[in-house]
Amino acid sequence: MESVFNNLVFALEAWPETGQERDFALSPATLTELLASGKNLEQLPVVDQGENQSVIPKILTSMRGHIKLMLVGRKLKVKGFFAVKVELICARCLTPFVSRIDDKFDDLIKLREPGKNDLRGVDANQDLDQEGDDSAIVIRDGQSFDLAPLMAEFFWLAFPYKALCRDDCAGLCPRCGANLNEGPCYCPTQQPTKH
Repeated sequence: MESVFNNLVFALEAWPETGQERDFALSPATLTELLASGKNLEQLPVVDQGENQSVIPKILTSMRGHIKLMLVGRKLKVKGFFAVKVELICARCLTPFVSRIDDKFDDLIKLREPGKNDLRGVDANQDLDQEGDDSAIVIRDGQSFDLAPLMAEFFWLAFPYKALCRDDCAGLCPRCGANLNEGPCYCPTQQPTKH
């Protein structure tokens, strides 16, 4: 998946012994496309309310960060950080709010050629979990690899399980649905007793 605003493509040719490092940026459109093409989306909570429900949050800014790469045998040591602003829906009061998602990452990922699990030539149809790791970076044309899909995975790992507009969000009244952050509702405080 090529993008006008993706500087996460690295060439293997003449790889320096000290590795490579750079600042990176992924545009909101590119990040949204990467998030939508990811696996296991059905396991994520719906973050948009209304007619166009989606598990993909609205990306408000480019994902920016810094990445350092080192080749370690047939694996790639990936270390760095990222930050991006998104619009989320509060899990308690259903109000949209802006949140910053940021995280540090430090991982060792297999490099593999298309159709192979790793550079040793293991067949892609074999179970990837034999070594306890199903993540791999695909080398394109034997010359380069794109880390943008990996950044999308790191985004989901940092994504809040339960998004709250603020820690003390009062939520909605269970009777009338009023947003209790805006003040008390006028529902009776006690249930009438049955005789």
